[in-house]
Amino acid sequence: MKDKSNSLLKLNRIIFVLAIIGLIIAVYVLQGFLRQAPIVCINTGCEQVRKSASSYIFGIPVPAFGLVGYSLITILAFLRTFSTGKSLLYAILGIASFGFLFVGWFTYTEIFVINATCTWCAISAVIMTVIFILSVKSYMLLKK
Repeated sequence: MKDKSNSLLKLNRIIFVLAIIGLIIAVYVLQGFLRQAPIVCINTGCEQVRKSASSYIFGIPVPAFGLVGYSLITILAFLRTFSTGKSLLYAILGIASFGFLFVGWFTYTEIFVINATCTWCAISAVIMTVIFILSVKSYMLLKK
């Protein structure tokens, strides 16, 4: 029981740190979108993605969705450090599931519609995928 509790705590801490990193990336990329200014990127894909109409959903820049998702995950993971309730984990898992599907869709859009890949978006996609995997692992541990 103590091992399970320690494992859940460690997984939650990793989720929290990854969500903060994702939050920082989302803020950085979003400010480029809002100012319509270039951001530091290791390739030219970031600019192509930023300028593409496919990077806006109902007029909202895609990084804004990341900002909301990472913010919610950060808050929920922080609250989980004080609570043993399952509902916070279920909320994290739900948001991470949506985030995982969203970054999958956007990565597809970058590659096949925009024909460019933003480095920051790719890093964010990896972070959200890892958060999703860790959330599923936490859920499985909780069910044991």
